[in-house]
This record gives sequence, structure tokens and C-alpha cells, in this order.
Amino acid sequence: MEIMYSYFSVFLIEPITSIWYPDATFRIPYLYCLCGLLLIAFHLLHWQTKIYFSWIDILIFIPLVSNGNDIFKYHMEGQIGTFLIFYLLSKTATTENRIANLLTISGCFQVFLMLAQFFDCLPFNHSIFPITGSFKNPGPLGGYLAISLIASIANYTHMKKGWRELSVLILLAGIIYSDSRATWIATIFALSYMGMQYWKIHPAKQWSIALLLLLLTGIFSLTLYKTQSAKGRIEIWKVCRTMIGEHPLTGFGFGGFQREYMNYQTHYIQQSPSSDNHRLLNNNRYAFNEFLHITVEQGIIGLFSFLSILILLYIKYTKQHSVLFPCLITYILFSCFSYPNDIFLLFLFFALLLGKLSADTFLVIQIEKYPFTIIAFTIIISLTGIIGNKWVNRELIEKSFSRFFYRDDYKSLSYIQHRYSSIQYSSSFIFRYARVLFLKREYQSAIPIIKQAIGLYPTTDKYCDLATCYLETGKYKEAENAFSDAIAMLPHHIIPRYQLYLLYKKTGEKDKADHIANSIIRIKPKNDNEHIREIKNQLFKEAF
Repeated sequence: MEIMYSYFSVFLIEPITSIWYPDATFRIPYLYCLCGLLLIAFHLLHWQTKIYFSWIDILIFIPLVSNGNDIFKYHMEGQIGTFLIFYLLSKTATTENRIANLLTISGCFQVFLMLAQFFDCLPFNHSIFPITGSFKNPGPLGGYLAISLIASIANYTHMKKGWRELSVLILLAGIIYSDSRATWIATIFALSYMGMQYWKIHPAKQWSIALLLLLLTGIFSLTLYKTQSAKGRIEIWKVCRTMIGEHPLTGFGFGGFQREYMNYQTHYIQQSPSSDNHRLLNNNRYAFNEFLHITVEQGIIGLFSFLSILILLYIKYTKQHSVLFPCLITYILFSCFSYPNDIFLLFLFFALLLGKLSADTFLVIQIEKYPFTIIAFTIIISLTGIIGNKWVNRELIEKSFSRFFYRDDYKSLSYIQHRYSSIQYSSSFIFRYARVLFLKREYQSAIPIIKQAIGLYPTTDKYCDLATCYLETGKYKEAENAFSDAIAMLPHHIIPRYQLYLLYKKTGEKDKADHIANSIIRIKPKNDNEHIREIKNQLFKEAF
């Protein structure tokens, strides 16, 4: 039991790795997935009773099994595998109170990292936001702390006096400093739910209060605080609506949002090019609403499965007390305005909550231990071999990449090119590989890699890099097309237009250059800075 509980130490190990050894973070999902498979095998050997499956188990496993090809193709097996193992182990490995303690401790650890960043003892993870804990920006950090705070409050009576008050104050301070509107909304809703449960308010009145809170927070978001951000998300949701209309039943598959969203956003902008709301949009791969994200990728069928899980849990926990159910409410409310399922640690929070809350809930299938154990061991051995092989292959490629990046070792580059087919759909690697080839001016080699990166997640930056590669290799027409694609994607961005202007100057196409220069002068940029002002001043002087 203690060994299984220690498995959840990932909430302390991953933050340390991401800050001090960022190049090693890809190992964490593989390591915990393989260790988890061994723990499940050990657990099965010591299981003395029959195996039971619930409706929630079925609703979780069927979509993952049906999308197994995409999961392995796009190298998501480590994250998804670890999620499932956390889900399974949390059912029997520990209690709700111990999980709540784990959430509280991990949240306080993030606040400690925030303090270390505040006093310049740790490096920053973001160029604009200096204090983000182990995350890339303060949004996910706020959601993480909100769940930890609710866990601390819900578990208040089971914590030692002094520590419980201190943990609440620490986490509350971190939440306020995160400056995350989604975090504040989720925290307010969860605290309201806990208050209504404490005073035994009727469920019908609870829904009325929840709708009133939703209305008030919506007005607050749109009219009083970070209004541009809120309006930008509404524009993103409009694009999501179009995507859902294209594939309403089954969606685009795992990872489909990242691959397809920017193409649909480009089409959305082109439909009404004069709208000022387009300036609110940017390169983006998140829906900022997990319900929409699930519908885009898994269709209405996937959304129905997800909602069914939440409804079954709500039915159970409206009738009984739970320390972790308010934490799940926090996660769900936060997911309405953010992207927690794309953040590894938050995704594992979700697995812990789902697993423990679904234990012994709506059981429907009962299987004898020994036939199931034989099947399970066969699956575990197969998965261990497949995932272990992918990890070893990734290790060899990453080491070759490091040697090429830091030492200009071209033998290592040849090794990567030889193994390219095994890694070409890993977005986390391909984006870095494409960028490094570009920065090292390996323009000819970079072209197919950047194209692959665009296929995995199209952005204006990648199109501009591709255009520069074409330009440096003398393919001016292809460069013009790539710059034009970047401009069409985000018309209010000045840099792609300026680069196209320089191309026309180089090729002597004066009329086209003048046309682009005039368009740059007229544009009101979303993010004004010194570089943008210098470009506009230069073009203004040349024009007049």
C-alpha cells in the first residue's frame, strides 16, 4: 500500500524536473507509465476477490481503446497510460483523506517554487510572467492551487491544527497572486457548493444559485476584468462551433484540435475580414473549454460519455459526503475556461479524482480473478514491451539531437534522419527539431521538417520560417506563398507582412512592395512594441 502511495510522488518530482532538468521532462510519463504497469501487475497478484467494473470505467476505457491508434501514432501513450494507471490505482491504493493531503502538499510546494522565483532563486518559465511555479504560465498554476486549496478546506477536520490554517493561507495567497480569472471563478463555485452542502440546501436551489453565480461571473468577465481576454475566448469558441459542425459525431481524433484549429480560424477570419474582433485572435492550440475541446476531438459521442461520467458522480455524491468531490467541481469549473487536460500534472489530478470518486460506483460487470488476471498480464506485458521500446528509441533520438544542437555533430543529425519515421508525429520533438535546423541555417534540410511541424500545429511563425528557408534556397515563389499563408492566418500581425515586403524589395517588385508597406502603415497592431514602431516609422519615411 505504501509503495503504491509513493507512486503519486510525481506531483513533487515532475516540478523539480521541469525547472532544473527541462530537457528530461519527456521521460516522466514513460517512467511512471512503466512503473505503474508493474504496480498494477503486483496489485493483481495480491487481489483476493473478484474484479468489478463500473459504468464509469467503461465510459473512460472505450474512447481510449477506440482511439488507440492515434494515441500511439502521436506519441501520447506515456501521458494517457499514466492517466489510466493513476485512475486505477487511486481506486484502492489510498483513501480520500490521503489524496486530499497529497493535493494540499503539492499545492504548497508550488507556492514555495513561486517564492523562489520571486526572489530570483529559480529561473522563469515565461518571458512575460515571471512567477509561474513549475508551469509555463500562471493560468494552469492557478487551477492547480485552486484544487489544492479546496482539498485543504474539504479535509480540514482531518488535518493537524496549525498546519491546516497555514496551508489554507499559503494556497489562498498563491491563488490571488496567480491573477487567473478562471481560477477565481472555479474556487468561488466550489466554496459555494461546499457551503450549500453544509447548510443542506435542496439540490434544486443549488442549481438556481449556481446559475446566478455563472451569470454574475460572466458579467464580471465581459465588462469589468480582462475583458479583451474574455472576448477573445468567445471568438475561439465560435471557431470551435464551426469545427464541431464539420465532424459532429466522432470529431477529429486525439490531438485533432491542435492540428486543425488554426486552419479553421484562418477560414473564420477570411469570412469577415473587416471585423475588429479578429485582433483578439492569435496562434492558438487550446479551446479554453474542455467540453468544446472534447467535442471537437471526440464528437458528440465523446461529449456524451464525458457528461455521463459527471452525471453519475453527481448522482452519487449529492447523497453522501466526500472530501474529493468539491475538488472535482473545481477542476470542472476551471476546465470551462482553461485547458487542464493538456497540462500533465492537472491531467493526473483529474485521474486521481475520477478514480477515487468512481470506486464502487454503479458496478455492472463482475469477472472471476484468474481468467481476468491472465488477460491482464498479457496486456501488461505487451504494453510494457511497446512503451519501453518507444522510450528507448526516444532516448537515442534525444541524445543525438543534443549532440547535434550543442556540438554540431552531423553524425548525430544523420542518425535522427535515419530514425525520422519513428518520431515524425511527436509534436514536442518535431517543433524543436525544425527550429534548431532553421537556427543552424540548414535550410534545405529544415523545409520538410517545418512542413511536418505545420501539419502538427500550423502557426504564423512556422510559415515565416518556411518562407525564409525557401528564400535562402532561391525559391522565391514558394517563399511568397508561405509568407502569404502566414498573413492570411493572422492579418493583424505585422512581422509576416514586413518579411514579405522585404522579399518584394529583393526581387524588385516595387508595386507589390508599396502595397504591402501601405497595409502595414494602416494596421493597428495587437501588441505594440519598439520593434513594431521602428518598422512602421521606416516604412512611413520611405513612403513619404
